[in-house]
Amino acid sequence: MSRLPHLGWSSNVYPLEAADLVALPDYAGAPIPEAALPKDAVILFIRPDGPDALLRGREILAAQDPRGAVPTRIVFKPSIAKWNLLATCLRTLRNGYRFEGTGIYHVSARAIRDLRVERAIRTLDNVGDGHEGKMDKLYTSLKEHGYRESRPINVQVCRIRGAVDSLRQGHHRISACLACGVDRITVHFSAAGAWPRELGGGRA
Repeated sequence: MSRLPHLGWSSNVYPLEAADLVALPDYAGAPIPEAALPKDAVILFIRPDGPDALLRGREILAAQDPRGAVPTRIVFKPSIAKWNLLATCLRTLRNGYRFEGTGIYHVSARAIRDLRVERAIRTLDNVGDGHEGKMDKLYTSLKEHGYRESRPINVQVCRIRGAVDSLRQGHHRISACLACGVDRITVHFSAAGAWPRELGGGRA
């Protein structure tokens, strides 16, 4: 059995704005060997016991336009033990372990749509049960007040089967933003468990 730390990482690479990532502190926790990480040039680290941190890529970010989108992999410290595969895979158990990252990052709504992390595309004709009128209110609010950056959408990393990212909150907002021509939105990330690499859970 590998002695590498149990880490998970996003199934997607997210185009986050450089300025948001540059503002993060560098990771200063227990050493993480390179062999335990994906190969991406820029890595954002989220964890249940500390603030978001930059794990790799500061020199690359420093050379970017602050508003430029930089491909970023999300690596996280699972809050579910490696052996607890049932909690990693079953939603009813997994939800009790979910933790939220501390940072908010700017991203393109169109890029999120193209990454196919939405479980359903919401429109005026398909708002979902119990959400009648919600899309109309979102359209009106966006037109009158613009996008509220303090209300980011939420992507849960490795939400499906401990391996595939999925949007947890924000389906209606993404569709409303795209319909209104608003592309610059905010996102934050959450996580719980990750399928172990020893069992084929390695990604990227």
